[in-house]
Parts: sequence; C-alpha cells; structure tokens
Amino acid sequence: MSRAPALVRQPLPGAPGAAHRPRVPSPGRAADGDRHTGWLARHRLLAEGESALYRSYALPELIRLSYPGAPAAERELLTDLLGWYTVLDDRFDGPLGRDPALAGALVRRLTDVMDAPARVRPARGVVTAWSELWQRQCRGRTTVWRRRSARDWADCLGTFVAETAHRSRGSLPSVAEATLLRRHASCLYPFMNMLERVEGAELPGRLRARPAWHRLRSHTADAATLVNDLCSLAREEERDSGFNMVLVLSHEHGLSRDQALSAVRNRVRVLRRESEVLRGRLAREHPGSRRYLEGTRELVDGVCAWSGSTARYRGPKSQLPGVSVASLV
Repeated sequence: MSRAPALVRQPLPGAPGAAHRPRVPSPGRAADGDRHTGWLARHRLLAEGESALYRSYALPELIRLSYPGAPAAERELLTDLLGWYTVLDDRFDGPLGRDPALAGALVRRLTDVMDAPARVRPARGVVTAWSELWQRQCRGRTTVWRRRSARDWADCLGTFVAETAHRSRGSLPSVAEATLLRRHASCLYPFMNMLERVEGAELPGRLRARPAWHRLRSHTADAATLVNDLCSLAREEERDSGFNMVLVLSHEHGLSRDQALSAVRNRVRVLRRESEVLRGRLAREHPGSRRYLEGTRELVDGVCAWSGSTARYRGPKSQLPGVSVASLV
C-alpha cells in the first residue's frame, strides 16, 4: 500500500486554518454515490466493472468536506463536475495522453462547448456530459461570472495538452512551468468560482480587481495541489509519472526524495500562512465577501482531510485505466 496518504493524514504542522475545519454530519453518503455514479454511467464515462473502484475515491465526501453547508443541489453539481474531471484526467494516462494532436482536438471540442453549448449533438460521452455541466453551472450566473469561469476552465483543460506534449517528448517541466501547470491542472480556480454560486452572491468587481485577491486564489490552488502531490507521490513513482512537484524538484535541483518532500511540505506551510494574512486583509476591506474568503480555506482543509483516507492514491491500480479518444466521445 502507498505510503503517501500518511504524509498528510494529520493536519500539516503549522498550517493555519486546521482548527477552523467545520464538523458537520454527512448523511446520505450512499445515496450521493448512487446518484453520481448513475450520472456517469448515463454518459458512458465509466466502463462496466469500474464503478467499485471509482466509488472508493469517495469524491462526494471531498465535496462535503470542501463545501460544508452547501445545498444538496449545489453539492450534486459540484460532485458531478469533480467526477467528470477526475475521469477525464485518468483517461489521459492512456494513448490519448501521448498524442498532442488528439489531445488538442478533444480540448478544443470541450472549450468550444463554452461558446455554444446548444450546438453539441445529442449523444453520450465526455463532450456531451461537459455541455450539460457547463449549462448547469452557468444557470443564473452573470455574463461576467460566465466569462471568468470559461477562462479558468480553458486554462485548466489546456494543461492536458501541455502535459501530453511533455509525455510525447519524454521531458519533464521545469519547476517554474510545473508550478503553473499544476496550479491550473488542479481545477481549483473553477471550483473557487463555484464558491460564489454556493453562497448565492457574486464577488464585487472592486474585490476582484485587488492584487491580493489574485494572490489568494493562486495560493489556494497551489496549496491544494501540493497536498495532492504529497499524497499521490508513491503511486506516481510506481507509474513513472513526472507530473508531481516532489519529482520535479528532485530532478531539477538534485534533491533526495526526503529533501524534496520537506521542501513541498514547507511550501504548503508558507502558502497557508500567507493565505491567512491575505484573507484577513481582504475580509476587513470587503466584509460582505467574508464567506467566500473563508471558503478558500475550507477548500484546502477539505483536500487535506480527504487525501488521507481516499483509496485513490493506493498504488497504480487505484486509477481508472487510460483509454483512446474514441471511447470518450
């Protein structure tokens, strides 16, 4: 069994916000799982026999932990979004993830959906599922929110093409490139946008114009991504996958495994401390957005709590197999 989850089984030492994690009941877990896997099955995103493995990831619980108190309808949408992205991510570890042309074509189809979702042909598959999800998340949102969300999703989906290019060349990204790739590949930016939907209020333009807000968003995404990298390290070492900050640091700076692990853990501490300072400053200046700002903390807390218990990181066979693009669309 992977050693990685033990790296974050307990709250990271000195991580601000650990004491703030809400304790809320989680009724209906089985029903949530049934509904969500049924949704994936209707879109033919899970093959026969994959449901048990997929359900062991406990993605509905990650949403419960990261969005405490979210209404049931919003929780369902968030779970379907996360599940869709998780399945797509795993599939890119097959032939699709080694062919930049195929990867680029699929990503273009997905980003085109955000321009004209009604033009998607009725069918099953990852594109049609995404069209449904895009319409669900945009329902009731302003044009400003939809445009921002579309940009963030485009950045997120674009990381598949960049990673595929590295796989096809047999190369690793630099630390600087990996930081940007991992920041957007985590899909934390779109999920931070969803905090506004859950809270029922969009952020004022004055807040979104603040450099501190942009920095808080990048810190939130980076902290959650690095926690993920700590947890998935053993599995990715077994799969010989280089898209993990621990491995990138080791490669670029010649660090030992323990040295790279220590560097990543220390970076998480710094990011979380700085995030608390940014959050406090922005809350004082924009008290009406306090719940959104607290939500950015809860997102990282949720990832920390879930990562120590999910079966997703327990070795190479804990991941859905990669497939060809034909089976996705």
